[in-house]
Amino acid sequence: MAARGARLGLRFLRSESAALKFGGASVNFAGVDYQPMHNPYLVGAERLIQPGAFNILLSHNPDVFPVAADMGYGLTIAGHTHGGQVRVEILREDLNIARFYTPFVDGLYRKGDASIFVSRGIGTIVLPMRLGAAPEVALMRLVPGGADSRLG
Repeated sequence: MAARGARLGLRFLRSESAALKFGGASVNFAGVDYQPMHNPYLVGAERLIQPGAFNILLSHNPDVFPVAADMGYGLTIAGHTHGGQVRVEILREDLNIARFYTPFVDGLYRKGDASIFVSRGIGTIVLPMRLGAAPEVALMRLVPGGADSRLG
């Protein structure tokens, strides 16, 4: 997949990072391979952090978030859960399979100064259907100088 992406001009960040400059601000994107459950998360990912930059971790598995936040990543972007894929609400309680294995199902979560955004994505797994967890393609806008910003 990486070779095919490279032919199309796409770069996959697999245990590597790439910094982008926006005026005087630097944003460092770090990517890691899939982090399996029940293993230590993000081993060696601290070397991908760029001092002085706003560091963003790209990880398929959202469960890495507490470790990423402790390492100094200001934002983690993840997926994996498909937003629960099949969700129902009963007596004001959100019921979905993803809640059985992660607290990070979809949307924005915070830990101290760090945040994670978990996208529902556009695909499915096992069942070729979605119910109560609409597919999404998220557009994120990073704004310097905001109350939660470390960009400027």
